[in-house]
Amino acid sequence: MKELVGQCQSCQTPVYCEDGFFHGSVQDNGEVLCFPCRDRKELHQLLNQLLEAEKAGVEALAFIEELAPEQELFKQVKSDESWSVAGLIACIRREKGQVSTNTGDFANKVKALETMPERLTLLNKGQSWVVKRIDQALKFAMEEESREFLTEMKVRHIENISQCEQIV
Repeated sequence: MKELVGQCQSCQTPVYCEDGFFHGSVQDNGEVLCFPCRDRKELHQLLNQLLEAEKAGVEALAFIEELAPEQELFKQVKSDESWSVAGLIACIRREKGQVSTNTGDFANKVKALETMPERLTLLNKGQSWVVKRIDQALKFAMEEESREFLTEMKVRHIENISQCEQIV
């Protein structure tokens, strides 16, 4: 038995319940989404989480760089974070999402620490968190250009983790 439940709030596609299986998702606010639109919404949220974290990473690295201006690695990592911010904005737009204007609170956590080893340890935890989130994002359907960017972003973060571990 196939029964119309409603229309997807995003793409207006009819959403059915067929033989007891609902071919969509009901959001917390009560809106019905088809599976592709639900996945796209989750991808947008994940990409924006990454964007907010990378913005905070740029701020944290600017702070760390001020404390150790002789350390070229921090300039490179900050540059990679800035590159990630620009790339994530492009990904979100390419995937037809709304770009977040927020910045995560990671930089404040880094600034609150007393020593450089503590800061670098937290920085690496943040970088590892980003790698895990990228892995989650790569499970979604997306444009190939977005997939290639996220894959390169992951590689850069893994390399930066390794280089920062050598300093700690």
